[in-house]
Amino acid sequence: MTISGIGKLLLLSICAFLYVKHWESQDSGDKALGIARFLAQSPIVIEAVIQNSPPLIEDKIERLRASIGAAFIVVGNKDGVRIAHPIKERIGKAMQGGDNQQALLLGESYISYAKGSLGHSVRGKTPIISKEGEIIGVVSVGYLLTAIDNKVSHFLVFFLGMAVLVIFANAIIANFIARRFQQSIFGFEPEAFGRLYKEQQVTLSTLREGVLSIDANGKLKSINKSACDILNIDPKGALNRPFIEILPDSDLTKLLVTKQSEHDIELLLNGQAVIANRELIKIDGQVVGAVSSFRRKDEISELMLQLSQVKQYADLLRSQTHEHRNKLNTISGLIQLGKIEEVQQIIGQESLRYQKLIEFLRESISEPMIAGVLLGKSERARELGLVLEIEEGTQLSHLPSHIRAEDMVTIIGNLIDNAFDATLNHFDTEIQAITVSVTDFGQDIIIEVEDKGCGLPQAFSLKELTKRGVSTKSDKGRGVGLYLIQQLVDQYRGAFTVRSEQGKGTLMAVYLPKELH
Repeated sequence: MTISGIGKLLLLSICAFLYVKHWESQDSGDKALGIARFLAQSPIVIEAVIQNSPPLIEDKIERLRASIGAAFIVVGNKDGVRIAHPIKERIGKAMQGGDNQQALLLGESYISYAKGSLGHSVRGKTPIISKEGEIIGVVSVGYLLTAIDNKVSHFLVFFLGMAVLVIFANAIIANFIARRFQQSIFGFEPEAFGRLYKEQQVTLSTLREGVLSIDANGKLKSINKSACDILNIDPKGALNRPFIEILPDSDLTKLLVTKQSEHDIELLLNGQAVIANRELIKIDGQVVGAVSSFRRKDEISELMLQLSQVKQYADLLRSQTHEHRNKLNTISGLIQLGKIEEVQQIIGQESLRYQKLIEFLRESISEPMIAGVLLGKSERARELGLVLEIEEGTQLSHLPSHIRAEDMVTIIGNLIDNAFDATLNHFDTEIQAITVSVTDFGQDIIIEVEDKGCGLPQAFSLKELTKRGVSTKSDKGRGVGLYLIQQLVDQYRGAFTVRSEQGKGTLMAVYLPKELH
């Protein structure tokens, strides 16, 4: 407890004591006034005042005073001369205090505080009225203030003792709470914790990913700028409100019930497609909330597409380098052997093969990037000991404006790569051909890739295979190609079909409408 808190507690104790003292004085005054009124109406008191006879009431007054614990009971005549007093020597002398006027002159009953012959006292005074209605005297009953102080002094000791006890107890409780509080903030001092909180806020504001958290009651507790921008949420009116009211599309609160984290899930929030990760917030094993981070799905898809294209271009360069190195080594050996005619024949065959393939692609495929990927995959097939056959009916005069060439490259490249893997995994080494067809006849652009490989396991459906991370192969990092294809097909509102037979091959076809409806 601070010095100011201790001072306030002591002041409160003193005020409480003064209140008790005032209450006791007031109670004594009320009691004194009640006794005075009773005596003023007593016939024997009235008779004693009329006859000016102190012995008439002396004993009775004194017994009454002793029984009620009053300091004095004084009876005076209309001139203020004592007829009864606890000290006999003062009978017949004038009453002191100067507070008889209201009773003797105005006939009022009242409580007063004055200093008399016995000291400072609280008094109850009332006039004595004869049968004829005349004021003939006054009765004064009093309690000494020193006696009242002695009576309530133990309250001051009690209040001060309680104050000290409260201070001591508060120190123990404050120390206990401080330790618990420090444990709850992982041993940091409040100042350090405040600094860490500010650092966290700044860090979250710099992230491109959206990050938000809810408490155990499902109320939004934090949200960074990226999350507000992605979900179009106003942070000022969102915090500490039920998250279901802010974002009805979200089911983040279900984690508080299922207690299961979720990773790389696709969601549609406020009309925005996102890829999200969700984790529970636990303290001492208890779930106290949940946090979610997410990014726009199109950003992640764009990044994956770029990586896929880079991989395809790298494969193209690698396969061409490998193939040309083999040819150059062969030509070098023949030259050293003096086989010039054979060298010319190899060069001629190679040039003719390339020339035919390039000429066919140039006439059939108007988009250079698509022609390039087909040429590159053809070289890659030769490197793997396979044959990539491009059907003679292949024809792509032009791409619709809404279909990007990069997306076509991604679809064709991944379909062919899957066909390569399926063929290489097949035990029948005689069947090594993969057939590719790209046509734009009719209302759709149709891409077909057929292999005579191992086929798809019956345990895997197309819906299962097009999930990210799902693959028929055990290698880590697989399960991306078909997922990307499905994403692009959905984007262009097309169709993706697979016809496969175990051990006999697979035909994969993609249909992309030329016009969006």
